[in-house]
Amino acid sequence: MRALRLAVMLEQALEVGGGFQQPLNDLLWLRDWAAKSGNEIEVYSPYPKTIEILKEFGVTVRLLKFGVLDYLFLFLKYCRPFDLIQIALKLKSPFERALIRDGTDVVHFTSTSKRHLLLYELPFIITIFDGCHRDAPEFPEVRTFGEFERREILFRLASTKAAVVIVNAPDLIDGLSRRYAMERDRAVCIPFSPSAYVSQSAPAAGDDAAVLAKYRLEPGYLFYPAQFWPHKNHMTLLAALARLRERGVTERLVLCGSDRGGRGKIDAAIKSCGLSDQVSIIGFIGSAELGALYRGAAALVMPSYFGPTNLPPLEAWAVGTPVIYPEAFKVQAGDAAILFDYDDPRSLADAIVSLRTEGTRERLSAAGHQRLAQFAEETKAGQAQFARHLERLKHRLGLTPR
Repeated sequence: MRALRLAVMLEQALEVGGGFQQPLNDLLWLRDWAAKSGNEIEVYSPYPKTIEILKEFGVTVRLLKFGVLDYLFLFLKYCRPFDLIQIALKLKSPFERALIRDGTDVVHFTSTSKRHLLLYELPFIITIFDGCHRDAPEFPEVRTFGEFERREILFRLASTKAAVVIVNAPDLIDGLSRRYAMERDRAVCIPFSPSAYVSQSAPAAGDDAAVLAKYRLEPGYLFYPAQFWPHKNHMTLLAALARLRERGVTERLVLCGSDRGGRGKIDAAIKSCGLSDQVSIIGFIGSAELGALYRGAAALVMPSYFGPTNLPPLEAWAVGTPVIYPEAFKVQAGDAAILFDYDDPRSLADAIVSLRTEGTRERLSAAGHQRLAQFAEETKAGQAQFARHLERLKHRLGLTPR
């Protein structure tokens, strides 16, 4: 039996943040798996910038953009009767034909890609990060202009048609099984891991100082790296800072991330709360600078409404920075974070005050390292389970020499 050839799709742009970093971690593990198991991976991305980034890791990436016909196929796939036409005529999208020409046996989507709808012949594996459009449908980014309906189609087909579904938390397996009748034995839980850019960054005082100086920052600020979506809940954080200011406590806040439509309201809130002298918005940050920004922070403060897991707490724990995190996501945080109610600015303000009590930083730093060690063991177990699924697929596909 010949080697399994796995096409690994990196479809998230660097600007997506954690949505790019976690697939990168997955890819690096798959590269090691292929080398040890005698199988093969071929990496694809629609972004030339991704190709350049992956060169730093010694990974060759092939550019695979999506043409007009691919988008036409996607549009028609959302119209369910097209399935019958596709079956009758045995139509394949240009996207799938390109993968077949490259000798692909299985396609691995490292995010919840809509491109799985383009596959008629090739089996696929898919990653589902969350089910937040069902958990919190009030936010415009998962609701307006048919986004909710589009996600329902994607999630329902992905969770029932995929040969393997990769998730990052047991709660997601429960949710997908309950909502979409996913077969539980096809799900594999692999927890998030810190970005390699952060976990492998060296704490050099001079280099860190240069990064902070670049953005005119002094150590000891509160840090929130997040795109400017409404669900990221910057508003509760700003309201908490305003409450603290009324109590005579002045905290500095550093925000970074790309604007996804919420920046205007945040700027207005900063001005109306009188926080212009306390808040620095430094835009999208290169991955190589993140480690220094985490190390310079008094704490990561992350009031996001979307979970149940997120990447920034892991990155903060990796460099010993304390975490302030919603109590709704206690399953991820354990005892390694100060928890608060993400709908209550007073609760967040109290959490920030408690950060400054003697011994709290040291306690949280130690608990964070322990939490990371626990997740590392769970990740190792999940990857071993995933490897077994890949070997099972290889056997079932009956791969013969080409």
